[in-house]
Amino acid sequence: MARKTIRARRLGKQIRKLRERAGFNQDQLCEAINAGQERRASVSQGQLSKIEVGAARLDATQLERILTAVGANEDTAARLETLRARAEEPGWWSEYSPYIHETLELTIELGEDARAIRTYDTSVVQGLLQTEDYARTIIESSRAWVRPTDVDMLVELRMRRQKRLADDDFGGLTAVITEASLRHQVGSRAVMRAQLEKLCQITEEGTAAVHVLPYEEGPWPGLGGFLIYSFPDEEDAEVVQVDGDLGAGIYEDREPISALTYTFNAALAKALPARESLNLYRTVMKELDT
Repeated sequence: MARKTIRARRLGKQIRKLRERAGFNQDQLCEAINAGQERRASVSQGQLSKIEVGAARLDATQLERILTAVGANEDTAARLETLRARAEEPGWWSEYSPYIHETLELTIELGEDARAIRTYDTSVVQGLLQTEDYARTIIESSRAWVRPTDVDMLVELRMRRQKRLADDDFGGLTAVITEASLRHQVGSRAVMRAQLEKLCQITEEGTAAVHVLPYEEGPWPGLGGFLIYSFPDEEDAEVVQVDGDLGAGIYEDREPISALTYTFNAALAKALPARESLNLYRTVMKELDT
């Protein structure tokens, strides 16, 4: 069975869109691309169905036949062939595969391919913004899901994921966190102070736009944490990752994406601007020093 990847799923969704625009159902497209082909080179309806959900591989020749049948232009064909080839390549995170579940691999891949990320967290500082010691404390607290021998590896993985923020082709991270996450002590006072210092540094350097939702804004628009991933290709729909006690859930349907986009925008509208958030970090740091 093919290794499922976000890239394979994105490719499959775009193939399905092209098929539907061309007016084919799956059987009709299979008939068109199999005409004149030997049986071993044919694509069955079942195989095409799996390709469209990212659960089956297709080679360059099969993709070319599909794109020819649906009338895709040269730019689209080149873009989708690049995506197909990348879906076959193991990412740097594959070395952690023995230690992490498939959903976490998919979320890492989302972060690597996204052009922009929006996040909302109500209880802790977003993982992409955490210091190593803060991350270690959070990971160690997940005793039901994390083996003690895996903690170092998971901390290392989280730190490596943060490197994406500095890539030239990354469009930016916009994060909303709550004042509660600044005042809820994670680890020692020294750990919290270092985390606040990092948030100051991120704001001053412009690495990310971080906004704090203060207590005085009343009830928060939502609870928990989620990330919204946007991709450079306009044909790629956004993807949402929702974090919870049972792990991360990945949603690609319009309804959950619209709902969480609304929640994010509502939270951002209530949150402090980045510069005022910076002042709040400094205030909480002074309180820790007293």
